[in-house]
Amino acid sequence: MQGIIFAAFVSFCIGAAGYVIIRFWILPIRRYKKVKQQISEIIMSHDFSGYNNNSFKLSSERAEALRKQSLALSNSYYDDLPKWYLMVLANRKESPADASKDLMTLSNTRDMEHVKNRISHLRQCLKL
Repeated sequence: MQGIIFAAFVSFCIGAAGYVIIRFWILPIRRYKKVKQQISEIIMSHDFSGYNNNSFKLSSERAEALRKQSLALSNSYYDDLPKWYLMVLANRKESPADASKDLMTLSNTRDMEHVKNRISHLRQCLKL
């Protein structure tokens, strides 16, 4: 009888630990990586070769997508990610907070040189 109680207790502890690890570590990190991938797709999918320095303008849908991804990145960084993963990001020199600011600014930028500078800074901040 005591073997069954011990097995049930161990099973409960393993299940509780698994729930905590998945809910508070794995899922937030996966969401962060998904947001990062979506940002990469938005930035890389836009063709900048047809613009000259004075006529650049993002479509309203693309600008809105950049703003939403900026908000998602900021929320993920400040609210979701575990503290130990924030230290991992700092060790990698990855800065989602700066990238979020750059995304918001990029959605309103009209000068082509500024756009290229923002995108290169975004790539550095997110290690894309």
